[in-house]
Amino acid sequence: MVVVTAVLVFSASLVAVVAVWIANTPITNAVLTTLNPMITTLKTAEAAIGDVDQGLGNIRGIVENLKAFLESAGLIKELLPGVVESVVNIANSLGNLQATLADSGIKLVDARAILENIESSVVYWIDLASVFLTILFLWIAFSQVSLFIHGWFYFSGKDLLANRAVFADIPTNDPDQIDNDV
Repeated sequence: MVVVTAVLVFSASLVAVVAVWIANTPITNAVLTTLNPMITTLKTAEAAIGDVDQGLGNIRGIVENLKAFLESAGLIKELLPGVVESVVNIANSLGNLQATLADSGIKLVDARAILENIESSVVYWIDLASVFLTILFLWIAFSQVSLFIHGWFYFSGKDLLANRAVFADIPTNDPDQIDNDV
């Protein structure tokens, strides 16, 4: 049973080594295929936010001109007192919206940078994991070879410890190894 188990684990380890290297390229391609559309979408969103921010800047300029006109025209200010306050509120709201869009744009740039960093390093980390798994599976495979050899000798009836007594009787000059019972 030990021999069969050793052979099976050895075979499985060698298959795993081959599988790690075969799976390396599809895994890398799958990760990159997932990341590339995300990066493209973030670039498109950045461009859209830039366009919206530019449009809001133009609208804000128009509102500021309207506010200046309403404040300069005393008659309109007297007849419609709430219009100037409304225009001021619109100008403030547009300013807040521009600040929010600028903050969102910064966050999009940061997210895109993170995804591009992942995209550039994914190949390295998958290759590193492949090397680690290869070493692990080879170590398991070679340990099974030793187990197979021991099992083979056991089933063939050979005593693996028979020669051990010969080495135990060799005298040593080490004082720690001398038997003091004599």
